Amino acid sequence: MLKRSLAVAAVGTVLTLASISPSLAAPADFIGTWENTNSNTRGITKLVVTKASGDKLNIRAFGSCSPKDCDWGTASLTTYGTSVQDKNHRSATTNYNKSFANTLLTINLGSTNKLNLQSFTLFKDNSNRQNYTSIEAFRKR
Repeated sequence: MLKRSLAVAAVGTVLTLASISPSLAAPADFIGTWENTNSNTRGITKLVVTKASGDKLNIRAFGSCSPKDCDWGTASLTTYGTSVQDKNHRSATTNYNKSFANTLLTINLGSTNKLNLQSFTLFKDNSNRQNYTSIEAFRKR
């Protein structure tokens, strides 16, 4: 009788644990205002991620300019899991296609309230500037 009671309890525990979803990063975890950890950056200073319609997200990037930061405008943000079943989205991309340059941003969520941004800038204005990439860290405000 004791063995049967323990078996029933064990099965109940397993079923209960299986029904609890683990803490996962969903697209909503990207939402918020993110500030560059390097206050002297010459690159992107701030990212603002907002909810759009449905599960869609928008991002607004700000670059280092003087006397105030340049607003790059709003673009769609696409998030990614590690497989077709993975709802734990920890990566995202967006593209800013400006008249003088095309900049691809890739974002990876780090530990709580941190993300890493890698940007790839391709100049298309015949200015002879070199295409470049940068990696920067951000924290959620």
